[in-house]
Amino acid sequence: MITIKQYANGRYFDEAKKQYIKKEDLAKMLGKKMKIKVVSSKNGKDITKTTLSHLSKPEKPIKKTVTKQNTLKKWMEDNKKWIRDNMDEQINKILSAMNLPTKEQVLKLTSSMDALNDKVSELEKHQARRVKEMERRHIEQIKEMEKIQARKVQQIKKEQALETEELGVSQQTES
Repeated sequence: MITIKQYANGRYFDEAKKQYIKKEDLAKMLGKKMKIKVVSSKNGKDITKTTLSHLSKPEKPIKKTVTKQNTLKKWMEDNKKWIRDNMDEQINKILSAMNLPTKEQVLKLTSSMDALNDKVSELEKHQARRVKEMERRHIEQIKEMEKIQARKVQQIKKEQALETEELGVSQQTES
């Protein structure tokens, strides 16, 4: 059995689902042959029969009268709109007073950081190409120096061989 509390303002609360329901929902529950018990929120008395008898009778339309509640609702709607319209401005003022960046400033900073990261990446690539080129040049210079050194070693060996030959010839002539 589902227990429904009826409040003085005519609202119904489904204790099983822990939520308010409308009269139409209550009527649908009856149409589905659900077992329902309606109790008064004031004293907990069973008012199922009287409540269910009212559900079957068509209700007279309620006249809308200007009440404090209606006036308050309209005032709240107007203020909600004003708050939505001025929210960003107020938040920016608060952030400025707290010396914190605004959303726009953070977005601008993020954009600048992205641009700087792109530049750094490009510079790193350029630097890597230059290092590679310098390595290639150094290797060429080392090879060239090795060739020059090899020619000098051969030249020195030839000169030593000639000197040795000349010494050998001069020793033979002296003997």
